[in-house]
Amino acid sequence: MNEIYTSIVSEFPQNPATAVEALEGILAHATNLGCSDIHIDPYDNATAIRVRIDGKIEVAGMITKRIHDEMISRLKILSGARTDLHALPQDGRWKTEIGGIIYNVRISFMPTYHGENAVLRLLPTNSSAQLSFAKLGFAPDIVSMIDRALQRTHGLILVTGPTGSGKTTTLHSCLALKSKEPLSIITLEDPVEYEISGVRQVHIRNSQGLTFASGLRASLRQDPDVIMVGEIRDSDTAKVAIHTALTGHLVLSTLHTNSAIEAIPRLIDMGVDAYLLASTLKVVIAQRLVRKVCDACDGIGCITCRNSGYLGRLVIAEAYEVDINMQKLLAKKASTPTLQEYLAKNRFRNMADDGKEKIEWGVTTEEEVRRVLSE
Repeated sequence: MNEIYTSIVSEFPQNPATAVEALEGILAHATNLGCSDIHIDPYDNATAIRVRIDGKIEVAGMITKRIHDEMISRLKILSGARTDLHALPQDGRWKTEIGGIIYNVRISFMPTYHGENAVLRLLPTNSSAQLSFAKLGFAPDIVSMIDRALQRTHGLILVTGPTGSGKTTTLHSCLALKSKEPLSIITLEDPVEYEISGVRQVHIRNSQGLTFASGLRASLRQDPDVIMVGEIRDSDTAKVAIHTALTGHLVLSTLHTNSAIEAIPRLIDMGVDAYLLASTLKVVIAQRLVRKVCDACDGIGCITCRNSGYLGRLVIAEAYEVDINMQKLLAKKASTPTLQEYLAKNRFRNMADDGKEKIEWGVTTEEEVRRVLSE
């Protein structure tokens, strides 16, 4: 066990005396590394502390089982979870200041064979919602598409991709722009990750009957101009979202598809009529996150990037606008190959093309683009 899980940096807290000392050291260590998630994974004789950095899991160090149990209790107190419940999953959250930065910490507890596991998501309050599309890595033509779509007063903007591809960050960047206008904005999220000033953010609670679909229906009685639906997961949510976009609201949402064009047949499979989709869908973006070449060493490997050659991530993406001709194709229930042929004739660039361009710019590598697109 110790041979497999070794510390990747010397700053990891060594032999902490208490759970409080261990937790403070782990949080400071993780934020210093710029990680997004911390995994506290119990095993037979010890607990591994693993961190996700630029999308990849790395082992940060080990703590004893005694410290583990105390730390889980401490985390439950901080996050408002039940300290007497050990056999069922729980969720919680709290705010903390680390290194002068305020973090929203979201935590999930899960019972495992060797004890309770905990996964912490670290969300700095000053980050993603303020990033421009260009800084996120979007090509100028896609930035223009997004800007035009956001100027509309109604319609549907979709961002697609797998879990962890940055969809929420993209939508929150859209909302950060819209929040500067005198508009009524509501979000339905599961869970709320980043707080945006001036926006009413609703935490979806399926166990209590507050679903995306029911929340969306209720939000229409709140006089909104813009509504963000965290994810379209089912037929009910899809139909309500389309109806909302059709009746004078700007709707932003996400969908799990591998490519931008797949969003159309997915929504139709969910029961959305093609002619309604033609009237409401404005822009579809599909995206992934690739690691950036470290600026400090140009990818050679250094202390800054922990000898990985990479530091930070950026988007590779593809997108299209539903113009008048594409609307006609949709209304006629054109097949996916027909829609793809139309996009190809209109200089559509796919994610592989975008990745190739970023490789040529030297901001990422061919190996990294290939790895991400093959997942």
